[in-house]
Amino acid sequence: MGTAIEEYSNRQDALAEPALGGGGDAFESLVRLVRIVRYRHQAVLWIVAGCLALGLTYYAMAPRYYRSEARLQVIDQSGEDLASISEQSGTDSLMATQREVVRSSEVIRRAIERLSPEHRVDLADTPPRKWISSINSRLSASTVRKTNIIRLGYESLDPETAAAVVRAVLDSYLDFVSESHRGAAADFLDKLIVQREKFETELANKQVQLLQIRERIGHLALPDRENVVDPIVARAIHLNESLLEAQRERIEIEASQATIQSAIDNGSDLSRHLALVEESLGEQAVLAAMGMGPNDLEVLAVQQSRLLDLRMELQKVAPFYGPAHPQVATLQQQVAGVEQYLASYRSDTTGRPGGLADAELGPMLMGMLDQAWRQAVQREQQITESFAAARAEASKQSGDLVRVEMLQREINRIEEHNKLSYEKMQSIDLQQVSAPIQTTIVEEPLPSERPASPQLRMVLAASLLGGLVLGVGVVYTQDLLDDRFGSPEEMAHQLGCRVLSVVRELQPLASHGLQAVQMFAKPQATESEAFRTLRTAITLGAEVSDRLVISSSEPSDGKTTISSNLAVSYAQTGKRTLLIDCDLRKPGLTALMDLKRMPGVTDILTAGGDIAAIAERCVRRTDLETLDVIPAGPRRPDPAELLLGPNLAELLAWADSRYDQVLLDCPPILAVSDAQIAARLVDGVVLVVTPEKNHRRLVSRACDSFLTSGTPLLGVVANRITEQAGKGYGYGYGYGYGHDDTAEALEEKPLAA
Repeated sequence: MGTAIEEYSNRQDALAEPALGGGGDAFESLVRLVRIVRYRHQAVLWIVAGCLALGLTYYAMAPRYYRSEARLQVIDQSGEDLASISEQSGTDSLMATQREVVRSSEVIRRAIERLSPEHRVDLADTPPRKWISSINSRLSASTVRKTNIIRLGYESLDPETAAAVVRAVLDSYLDFVSESHRGAAADFLDKLIVQREKFETELANKQVQLLQIRERIGHLALPDRENVVDPIVARAIHLNESLLEAQRERIEIEASQATIQSAIDNGSDLSRHLALVEESLGEQAVLAAMGMGPNDLEVLAVQQSRLLDLRMELQKVAPFYGPAHPQVATLQQQVAGVEQYLASYRSDTTGRPGGLADAELGPMLMGMLDQAWRQAVQREQQITESFAAARAEASKQSGDLVRVEMLQREINRIEEHNKLSYEKMQSIDLQQVSAPIQTTIVEEPLPSERPASPQLRMVLAASLLGGLVLGVGVVYTQDLLDDRFGSPEEMAHQLGCRVLSVVRELQPLASHGLQAVQMFAKPQATESEAFRTLRTAITLGAEVSDRLVISSSEPSDGKTTISSNLAVSYAQTGKRTLLIDCDLRKPGLTALMDLKRMPGVTDILTAGGDIAAIAERCVRRTDLETLDVIPAGPRRPDPAELLLGPNLAELLAWADSRYDQVLLDCPPILAVSDAQIAARLVDGVVLVVTPEKNHRRLVSRACDSFLTSGTPLLGVVANRITEQAGKGYGYGYGYGYGHDDTAEALEEKPLAA
């Protein structure tokens, strides 16, 4: 029927292949782009032709420019500027700098001054204030990779002018470099001299300040050693330690006073507290208070030690021997004897003429502690005053020492800078003989005989490439705006399922009956081969395909045409085939087979008796022996509820027992949910798509509706493939979904009893 149909028919091998996975997305996109270009190749060719025409027009009318080039070698002679970086990096930086200098405004200004009037043809129509920018726009400077060569070029309407401009720029650049390097060296030397004089003056002032501070504070110029402390600071540290010791003694005396006073108030034995004040009163005072001499203390100490030893020995043997044991009795007698001796000795010493009673001992101890406390307080005050003066003097001395140290560091820094300035001056003096860089012209500029631009090859290549890019972009944009499928491969890729067959536009046959079915009326026609392909694809692609639902995404997609022709195709192979019209809202199959007003599916779904018997009475034979049809039956207001009932499953079970192949012609999936309800009881679904009519997103939603319900989607059928979009299919099947406002009066034939 045409190029588009042949293009669809020649790709049958690709229809059974599943869509590529994520790894093939890029390749699939490329294939789609190629397909789009092939489909719209005329538009691409027209755009390319237009671009080529524009390019040739430009080539014919564009002015001819002649180019002259020269090469300049730049050698770095300083050797110091690149000390901290790699040699190659330093060379690149130098070449980039010199490349910019060649095209600088100052160099171009000097070059224009060198040009003779006959070589200013490019500036004839340009005001003088724009001469530099005009020359710069046609002047190019580039570096040759991994060399010290700068390539300088200029394009002009006159070849002699091009060579003259390049020569003038080269001469101006050489003069500019020579002047700038000589001036830079001299200026740098003058700056270093002034800087060095400034350093020397500042150094002398800092040294005078350092001497003055040292003389004022009496600073000793000690050598730099660790752990060396200034005498004034050391004196403050020593007084601080003495103050802490005096405070400790005062606190101890105050504690002793409080303890003795508490003992006096409580009437305690003061002799027990003498050890607390021994350090404050002295050993002789304590002995006198107890009425003892040095010998008495020694005797008491010996007896106390002996008493402790006896008690420890008694504790060791007591757990092992009884109280009547001779060793235990002996130790007890010895302990009692020592205790009696100590008691009598203390009573004897208390009664001595030199001993003091508690009434006399308390006031005496408090008096002595008061005197010691006053002495400690006075000593603490004196040390505090001395420490405050020493601390103030040490603080001032520390600040002066810090200033001395800062001045010394500043002097060292100035001396170091002064030394570096001197070394730089010596280095510059040695480099005055030669410039930092050396430039040499290695290729002189010459006039060119052939124009450099425009070049025919470049114009043609640019026009061709631009036309291709523009053409591909235009047709790709058109394809994006066209929300329809362009090929079976695209449909399979985007829907994620197989394209089972491609059916071309069918010519109308008889008005009704099997004579209106293409496969029955013209089984040998070319158009009929698509239905055999569909039958084969279903048989080979699914393990079980005995019960199938035929549906579409939208009304008027030709699902009834596909289901009736597919049923005839199965029947022609000898299979017992049953075609059921499950479109209870707009029964197109019933109308096609001229079975209106006949009992059918609605009678079976509403019946309460034997479903098999009722189904047998609803079956209508056709002119094809192996093909039977069950019409939709009378119109009902609740088709979805009827399909949800148990009778549909019983009907399909009965059909399985009688027929080899069962086909259900169901309403469009996006219009109502009837197809989804019926699909849950079958082996698979075949979705009919009209590529020139259906939008991609609607077909994708239809596929998702079946997949989300868990029904196997065997694939899609591309229907009504024509070269002209929008051409209707004329088999009298029109949908207008939604319940009618007025009930349709149908004469129902009663079921046979």
